[in-house]
Amino acid sequence: MPKRRSDLADYYLQTLAQELTRKFPEISDYACNVFADRIAQLDFLIDNADLTDEEKEELQILREYYKRLGTAYWFMHAGELTNLGAKLGSRVVQAKWNP
Repeated sequence: MPKRRSDLADYYLQTLAQELTRKFPEISDYACNVFADRIAQLDFLIDNADLTDEEKEELQILREYYKRLGTAYWFMHAGELTNLGAKLGSRVVQAKWNP
């Protein structure tokens, strides 16, 4: 549980973001993506337009293209620490100390 007021605010923001993502899974595709607006437009068309299955499949391919390219562009302009963290992944071992 957070100890300081700023930690508490961050905790609730993180919780809100996680809850929104659970309710609307497509939001995770929009995060850290410079083409989020295009992906949202494609999602709307796929869900609401009167399209054939072939047209929907083509839009899904275009959606995946923007998803990958937009994330790559976002990482290109992110800071060095963000890129380093993404490159290293979760290989960091956390040590526990019990006095």
